[in-house]
Amino acid sequence: MLALGVIQPSASPWASPVVLVPKMDGSVRFCVDYRKLNAITVSDAYPMPRPDELLDKLGGARYLTTMDLTKGYWQVPLDAEARLKSAFITPLGLYEFLTLPFGLKGAPATFTDFRGLG
Repeated sequence: MLALGVIQPSASPWASPVVLVPKMDGSVRFCVDYRKLNAITVSDAYPMPRPDELLDKLGGARYLTTMDLTKGYWQVPLDAEARLKSAFITPLGLYEFLTLPFGLKGAPATFTDFRGLG
């Protein structure tokens, strides 16, 4: 993630632990345990879209396309304050995300509402 420019070394007063979770294929998933941060986070008022409403909007469509959103959260930059709060600790040091990480309480709503502005 450091080489991809997704994280950077940090001096944040915040620090969430890292958890390595085994995947079904035997590989390991890197996860940051944001439970304590999420417990004090104010929920975003932006509602998630309802699937039935989305499908209704497609009813008269002439074209359907797909978009590959692999690592989509990493397309959303974090502001300086959010970067500090995204910090996580590893045996190699303290790091913070430069882009939206998985696991944050407001991440799905932020990603859904992201328009690439800013």
